[in-house]
Amino acid sequence: MDFKIVSQVLLPEFFVLLGIVVTIITSLFHKTKEHNAGIAAVFLFLATLSCYKNLFFSELAGEHILFDSFINDQYSLLLRSLIYGVCFLIVLGACNYLKVLETSAEYYPIILSSALGAGFLTATNDFLLFFIALETLGLGAILLTAYARFNKASNEAGIKYLISSAISTASLLLAGSFIYGMTASTNFSSIAVRISELNKLGYVSPQLVIMVSVLLVAVIAFKLAAVPFHNWAPDVYSGAPTSTTLFLSVVSKIAAFGIAIRFFSTVLVSQQVLTLLMIFAVLSIVFGNYIGVIQMISRSTVKRLLAYSSIAQGGYLLLAFCVFSPSTLSMLVLYLIIYALMNTGAFLCAIYFEQITGSTRIYDYAGMIKKRPMMVIAFALCLISLAGLPLVPAGFIAKFFLFASIFSSGFSFAGVLTLIGLIGSVVALFYYTYLIKVMLVDDVSTAVKALSEKDESPSRMIQFATFAAVAKLIFVGIFMMDSLKNISIDSVLKAIS
Repeated sequence: MDFKIVSQVLLPEFFVLLGIVVTIITSLFHKTKEHNAGIAAVFLFLATLSCYKNLFFSELAGEHILFDSFINDQYSLLLRSLIYGVCFLIVLGACNYLKVLETSAEYYPIILSSALGAGFLTATNDFLLFFIALETLGLGAILLTAYARFNKASNEAGIKYLISSAISTASLLLAGSFIYGMTASTNFSSIAVRISELNKLGYVSPQLVIMVSVLLVAVIAFKLAAVPFHNWAPDVYSGAPTSTTLFLSVVSKIAAFGIAIRFFSTVLVSQQVLTLLMIFAVLSIVFGNYIGVIQMISRSTVKRLLAYSSIAQGGYLLLAFCVFSPSTLSMLVLYLIIYALMNTGAFLCAIYFEQITGSTRIYDYAGMIKKRPMMVIAFALCLISLAGLPLVPAGFIAKFFLFASIFSSGFSFAGVLTLIGLIGSVVALFYYTYLIKVMLVDDVSTAVKALSEKDESPSRMIQFATFAAVAKLIFVGIFMMDSLKNISIDSVLKAIS
């Protein structure tokens, strides 16, 4: 093993790991957030830049390191840069938001640890690394969810997420034990070869393969909050600190799809599994959008509304996944990038409004345009992009490419799936545009009236993070869609090409 190559390939992860060590040491001496927030942001920024450098300027793309358990291809570099970039914005958004907590110094090493697990998850080629990375991500997410220890809702959310994660982990270990028993290997590539050889000899039970695949689908569906594995999501999203909700809705989805595409395209997939995923996708779109409308009509909370929106968005991505062709999976990765940007911007706005009003209730946003016009415009742009309207090109183009790839895939139910996705997008227009209407048109709420005309709150960092996310979303939609379409993910699609 060439340690020089390993050090260059894992340089982004080295920055994140160094950030964990430094923030842990700093938290021993400073129980406030300011020191650790800045340190975490710096190391995440360096990790993101390092991923971009390796993606566009390095000759190491495609290297297999750590005994073929870690793949440094364009696919993993793209998703790792997205994960670390989103976590960088989360840290900036959480800086002042977490001020109400007694101590927030430990929040940042935990979020760095979860980001590290998510990064490894997108590049893993081995079941052991898969399990370690998933648990690093999951355990950190549980701690982040229950971090507001004096908040009953946060404690309840942490317990619910802990129990759900334990079931998910048990399913993964059970599936892994069966696969190792069949193949005597934990490496994805070796497992694929061994299963193929055993199939030719008639030594593999189709029922066993289906059972293992279903167990693994359940693990992935849990991380995606896909129906019917979504029950934890609304309560956890609502009870957790909003910065944690943002992490769960974006980073967990990137990591889950990252490992799902790599594993199923490399190791095993069956028509039964794809049919099951298709059912999950349709249920997620129908249920997520329907309950989203109910949340909007009942004027619930923005966090709960965005939770159901996230379930529906995951359904659109699953539609492309269940078709499982090279074109649809490529468009899935493209939409995942755009989804990360627009959902990050939306949640950062929610964090900002919660910070200045002390509320996440929808009717407390009424008339917000009169007091905080720039943030309302940023929020509206993100919601318009989530809805898929062409006013913001990125969301519209990405969704168009996604549905077009499904429709033209030649899949048996491609037309029906595309129609379901389009109808779901039309239904979603109601709650996205209605929330915009509440902020722009409705009479000013009591919470908004209490705000000063000038923003005097210490919220410059979250405003910077929000505008950075929105600016990136607009820039990508105008200038980078073609280049992102052409990013090579051949290394994970060669098995199904």
